[in-house]
Amino acid sequence: MLAAGIKTPVPLEELEIHLREEIEQQMKAGLNGQKAFEISTRQTGEPQSLKIEFKKSERTFMKTLKFGGGILITLIGAVLIVPGLVQLRNELAVDDEKLALLLVGWALIGVSLVSIQRQIRPDLFHGKFEKVEMTPLKQTLKIGAGIAGALIGADFLSPAAAQACHAGRLDFAAFSSAVFGVALLLTGAVVACCPYKRRMA
Repeated sequence: MLAAGIKTPVPLEELEIHLREEIEQQMKAGLNGQKAFEISTRQTGEPQSLKIEFKKSERTFMKTLKFGGGILITLIGAVLIVPGLVQLRNELAVDDEKLALLLVGWALIGVSLVSIQRQIRPDLFHGKFEKVEMTPLKQTLKIGAGIAGALIGADFLSPAAAQACHAGRLDFAAFSSAVFGVALLLTGAVVACCPYKRRMA
């Protein structure tokens, strides 16, 4: 088993326990120790096939663990955004502290949803991608559009930042402007910095 690459203590212990139980049953059926051992080892399986099965079970366990972690982080994010949303609904304004919780909560939800999606549809972003070559003009236009989007997003963020600094809270209009500004800023940064790729056939 060690030669086949099954080095983790837990699988080896499980195999040993299973093998001992099988030998015991064979000996109870009337076989001697040597014969019981030979039959039991054949029934347990070849090392390579066992290694494949253990890897499958480990992958399934890790996938379940990541999925469960994604759900937990989503719930934590949802709990963090509730106070800010309640205040926004009741007062059409958000205090600085609740705004920070809102931002952290939305960030956690975004990250966890990506993690959950990768467990449900691992093939969506997997596979081979190739960088699309662009002419200098198209590359310049792409970077320029990204920078323009980022600057517009920063412009939308400015009033919200000023209001948060002076008043310690954001009214509904400033909050909406800030959300739109963050979205534009991130989109512009991605467009400007990330190369365009397409999935290879």
